[in-house]
Amino acid sequence: MAAMNIFLVEDSVSIRRLLVRRLDTMPGMRVVGEAGGQGQALALIRWTRPDIVLLDLSLADGSGLGLVGELRRTGYTGRIAVLTSHDIDAYRRACMDAGADAFYDKASGLETLFDDLAGQQPVDADALDDKPAALLRDGLTGLYSELALSERLDQAARIATRDGVALAVYVLRVAGLAELPADVGDTLVLQVARRLREASAEADIVARSAADRFAFVLTRVDPASQAAAHAQRLTALMTEPFNAGGLDYALGIELGMALFPADAVAPRSLLTLAEATAFGAL
Repeated sequence: MAAMNIFLVEDSVSIRRLLVRRLDTMPGMRVVGEAGGQGQALALIRWTRPDIVLLDLSLADGSGLGLVGELRRTGYTGRIAVLTSHDIDAYRRACMDAGADAFYDKASGLETLFDDLAGQQPVDADALDDKPAALLRDGLTGLYSELALSERLDQAARIATRDGVALAVYVLRVAGLAELPADVGDTLVLQVARRLREASAEADIVARSAADRFAFVLTRVDPASQAAAHAQRLTALMTEPFNAGGLDYALGIELGMALFPADAVAPRSLLTLAEATAFGAL
């Protein structure tokens, strides 16, 4: 069985970081997305379809209570847990009436929350460990695979935290590959991979995360404004024609970007935000 996917809705980066660190130590738990406001949370929850949404009542925009009701009205059937400093019976009743499944006080209920999450986990650690390891390299391009990308991104985020710098995650979606002959598609994929390698520094991370998707991690962004400039360079690099069999091809490229720690603190959350942007889900 798959891991339990968790989405965090919390406008405090420090609290999100605390929750991510603790959840990372729990077997079978995976944070797949983060948001600080109601609108972004709703869009990303629709995109990721998590098993559990863990949210605060006070958000950067909108409210947690409004988000609970909106999720239920739009058909979300997963578990919703409210984690807040507003531990007042009136808030508790309002959240439960709106569709929340659980209500926890930030000051005194964190351990209860983690105990409850562990009790809901249908996968034991042994079952996860028994799965065969996925290849760390993409078979066609030699770039990092999706599994290796997650591991390298986690390491890069820890180094960025230690050094007090940001990092940028880009996801490039290549449209139209499925409509091309297989040999042509493979040739163009190899050319995309080569251009991304040439645009990367030694410490950067380049991966093919899906058949039509690449990820690029700029592991040191200081100042953060460098991230937008690099996005422009990547876009310009991909607008130049590609060639296969003597014919030029103009590929449709969609680029999404997320910054650590400003946009998200969990590696999977960074990828989720960048992917959702590349696919037009935001």
